[in-house]
Formats: sequence, structure tokens, C-alpha cells
Amino acid sequence: MENTKYNDVEILVSVTNEKRKPAFAFFNRVVNLNNVDILVEKMKSKGFRVGEQIQVLKAEEAVQEGIPLFDINHNKIEPEFFKDYFVIADGQHRTKAVSILNDYLKKRGEEEIRVPAIEIELKNGETITEYINEINFTKKEWSKEDFLNGAANLLKDNDLLKKYNELIKTAENPKGFPLSTLNLIYTNSSGLSRTDLILLCYGLKEKGAKTKRPIIPAFNIRNGDKFIELCEKAGFRGAEIAKRYLIKEFNNIRTSDSVEFAFSVLGSITSDDVKAMLNIYDHLDEQSVRRHFKVLVEREKKRQTEDIMKVNLD
Repeated sequence: MENTKYNDVEILVSVTNEKRKPAFAFFNRVVNLNNVDILVEKMKSKGFRVGEQIQVLKAEEAVQEGIPLFDINHNKIEPEFFKDYFVIADGQHRTKAVSILNDYLKKRGEEEIRVPAIEIELKNGETITEYINEINFTKKEWSKEDFLNGAANLLKDNDLLKKYNELIKTAENPKGFPLSTLNLIYTNSSGLSRTDLILLCYGLKEKGAKTKRPIIPAFNIRNGDKFIELCEKAGFRGAEIAKRYLIKEFNNIRTSDSVEFAFSVLGSITSDDVKAMLNIYDHLDEQSVRRHFKVLVEREKKRQTEDIMKVNLD
């Protein structure tokens, strides 16, 4: 989407019915193109919510402050044309998403969308810069944990989302796991991203522009729970189990051998093995983990070979 050529959209102020093109102030936050893409997918599925009015100001007011303005394709707008534009105070992402959506609707022979807006009135000498900065300062975007909670509440019967919501690290659960670690534990892959969680909150089940695929990946709750259980039994602390390189070593074993053998290796870990993976500060060390897991694998293979030979001899 970085090279997207946007078509101008019409902004319609609901009270006055005045229509103008969108203008963007140079100091406003940079538009996140991934978020625009997410909004486009949502709008294709749900349509544009008319109640979600953007906030605008007449571009002429920017002349007095000397604020450079740019059009939807980041071309500078000369002051003599300001009368044709509204400055977007809040709603940059939605406006660009509508531009892309309108192309989609036009190809389908459907009516294009005008972006509904409310015109802001500056008070007591307030400037455009002050108003826009205040919006960005006071607005707190949802974190991935917020989106996970939203998705889990929307899809209450999904075991993976329930498990993630239970175990993810948050302010209320500081001993929880990062999302990336949970993905490795329960999906043995990159799993769910923040973008995936946003799409799930919009009620979408598939993603992909050309080839659609399920948003929620294949997962195994039993294996994930068993990994955590065996790590705790071995003596690893919660913060250590949350390290991505510990589950990565486990996943490497089950990929090259089998999940059963990987669990045998994990179940063979003693307190001395754990100590061998710590550094001088008594913290789990990534390089030491990698080296010692090779020792653990060879030891378990030797043990299993000896057991087989013993059975054959008997």
C-alpha cells in the first residue's frame, strides 16, 4: 500500500451539508498504512458506519497559522485553494480507507461513500495545532492485549483465544506470557498478530487480499499446556518459561524428531540441568540453553537406545 494512489473523497459536514476535499496538516501523526488496510477490510465486510463522523476544520483557518497542508496524495496545497478543503483533525485513517473502498465500490457498480464529518469550532484563541495535538495526546489506542480480550469475548467458544486471554502478560497479570511466546507454545508458528486480533474484533474470520485463509491458525492446547507443566516441574521460573528461546528449542526437537520425543527430553530435565542453563546472574541464558539442549537430546536418545537394547536382551 506504500505506493497507493488515492482518489479524492468528498467530506460531507452533516449539519451544513457542505462538501470539500480532505487536507492533512504536516504535523499530524503519520498514517499507519497497515491500519488503513484493516479498515478497508472491515468496511468491505460491514460498510462505513455513518455514526463514525470524522472531525474537520475549514482549511482557511490554517492560513492565519501558516500551517502547510497536503492533499490525500501528499501534494502541497497552495493557500488560494484552501477554500476547497477541510483539514482533518481526527479521521485520517478512515478517510484514506474510504478512498480505497470507493475504488472497490466503483468497480462493482456500487455507490461511492462520502465521509460524514462534524466541523470543529475553535474556542478562546485555540489554534488548529493545539486542537490536533490534544486529540492525539488524550487518545489511547488499544494494545494487542485489549484486542485479544475483545476477540476472546466476541468468539467465546474459541479455545485458543480463551487460553491466550488467560495467560497473556498484562498489567493485571505481570507474570503472564508475551503474545509471541504464546504463539510458539500453542501454534508452533508466528500464530496471531496484533493485526489478526483487530480483524477478529471486526468479526472477520479470514484474511488475505487474493488467497483467503483462516485468521486463527492450527493450534494444540494439550501440547501447549503440557509444555508449561513440564517446564514448571523441571524447576524453570515463570519468567524463564516465557522466554521465546526455551520454547524454540523444544519446537526444534519436535520438528526434527517428534512431539513425543520432545516431551521426553523436557521431562528428563533435572535441577542440575536448569542450573547449567543459567548465567552468573542466575538468569536463563540463551546460548547456554541452546548448548545444553543438545546435551539433553543426545542423553535422551542414548537412554532410549539403551532401553530398547535391554528389552531385546530380555
